[in-house]
Amino acid sequence: MDNLKIAQTLRQIADILEITNANQFKVIAYRRSAQTIENLNKDISQIYQQNKLEQIPGVGKGIAEKIKELIETGKCKTLQRLEKKIPAGVLNLLNVEGLGPKKVGLFYIKYRVKTIGQLEKLAKSHRLLKLKGWGEKSEKNILRGISLYKKFRQRFALGEVYFLFQNISDELKRSKLINRIQICGSARRAKEIVGDLDILVTSKFPQKAIDFFVQLPLIQKILAKGPTKANVIIKNGLEIDLRVVKPESFGAALHYFTGSKSHNIHIRRLGMERGLRINEYGVYKTKGLVRIGGEKEKEVFKAIGLPWIPPEIREDEGEIEAGAQNKLPKLVNLRQIKGDLHLHTNWSDGSDSILAMAVAAKKEGYEYIAITDHASPIAVTNGLNNQRIGEYLKAIKQVRKKIKGLKIFSGVEVDIKRNGELYLPDEILKKLDLVIISIHSGFHLSRKEMTQRIIRAIKNPYTCILAHPTGRLINKRESYKCDLEEILETAKQKEILLEINAFWARLDLNAPQARLARNKGIKMVISTDAHRTESLAMMQFGVATARRGWLKKQDIANTLPFDKLSKLLKKNRY
Repeated sequence: MDNLKIAQTLRQIADILEITNANQFKVIAYRRSAQTIENLNKDISQIYQQNKLEQIPGVGKGIAEKIKELIETGKCKTLQRLEKKIPAGVLNLLNVEGLGPKKVGLFYIKYRVKTIGQLEKLAKSHRLLKLKGWGEKSEKNILRGISLYKKFRQRFALGEVYFLFQNISDELKRSKLINRIQICGSARRAKEIVGDLDILVTSKFPQKAIDFFVQLPLIQKILAKGPTKANVIIKNGLEIDLRVVKPESFGAALHYFTGSKSHNIHIRRLGMERGLRINEYGVYKTKGLVRIGGEKEKEVFKAIGLPWIPPEIREDEGEIEAGAQNKLPKLVNLRQIKGDLHLHTNWSDGSDSILAMAVAAKKEGYEYIAITDHASPIAVTNGLNNQRIGEYLKAIKQVRKKIKGLKIFSGVEVDIKRNGELYLPDEILKKLDLVIISIHSGFHLSRKEMTQRIIRAIKNPYTCILAHPTGRLINKRESYKCDLEEILETAKQKEILLEINAFWARLDLNAPQARLARNKGIKMVISTDAHRTESLAMMQFGVATARRGWLKKQDIANTLPFDKLSKLLKKNRY
């Protein structure tokens, strides 16, 4: 059992304890342990084998025993006992935006709400208005959360699907039954939300490869199984299609199963105009069905006079016309990113030290990073304040001396207050190399209020970057209401950088918004918002989003070398 599954189990215990009004100190202990274990940069099984579970910060004897039980048996008797106290549907209520265990507990204990449907009826009945502190806005927020839940159910974030593919790919490769494997569909096009997963492989033993695949432990149900393809559902509800093709058809199949549908139709139509038939098996001359290509994906495009088009922009949104005119953009790529400008450490809510993050960034080959811990009044972030900032800057300075070959910007991610002021005063902000501004509370202001809030913060003379500008969380929270056009215009005037947050649960700005910003001449940064060393790998999703937005190297500020980026950051500061 891995770190994430153990952390998830501890959180479930905490949730049920809080729902059932158990001792609050117990709840806090489980939550702290879960967060610590989730952010460990070491496999907890190794810590268990060394008999050092109780040396993990926040893990006492009782929780250590439960972790030991989970590692040894894969089960936890405490969780099994607690789960009997409440119906399974009650825990599902936590998937509704804005509902925490306390509210869910209230609905269950007072109103016997056990399902999403019952909660919706309760909110529409107006009985909640009788509760102290509850008003029409509270009801509307619950109904809005339920609407989002229904909208996002059975849709998966790109990062979730990508990591599942990696696991499946590793298993299939270990079987030695496949030769080539490639992710396809909307996941290969790097769409932020994916409905299912398409996998393409070649194999000398198609039937054996299919048989091996359908027996993987994560598969819950086999929907269809044949000699060259299988359709299954895995335990989290994701549907997966595996197709085995011949090597000579791999390129054609890769193009066909990558899509999008409208892109493929356009390509096939151009083929027909040239007397060609293009399908998942290859490229053929219509007359006599003579095969002229299909082993490589480039052969599909070459047959109709086009250069290879990157998968991320195959949406039939002008890429084919641009290719025909030799005007395809040279999209930014991961190798061009020279540094990560949004990193958190254990000075706020990150799990690793400044030194650990710097060492990990150097291994990534970066030229520079920015340490940007939270400056926030929200307790859970352990945010920096006026009293702690001095020691924080000293700590960054000390790490600079220890790490050679990596430049470190001192920065903060400072909260924007409801009135648009920043949580830290200007006399503190001017001491920093880089100031990121962002919103972490007060998401439900009116469109006008939110727009003015962000614009005022952008106009602060020390602001450098606006982080996750729309505040959305994929499959959980929609963007807050704001006039993005007006915000972009202000950012352009003030020469403020906009962030493409690479964390797969955000990807904010999204691709269309990034393309809009680019068209207005606004520079952006791609940053991971990493809270632990492993999360530096999320950069790939931010780059993929930028590519979907047709962004080039010159559109992204953190493709610049250190000296040029430093000048850019200082350019508009007093």
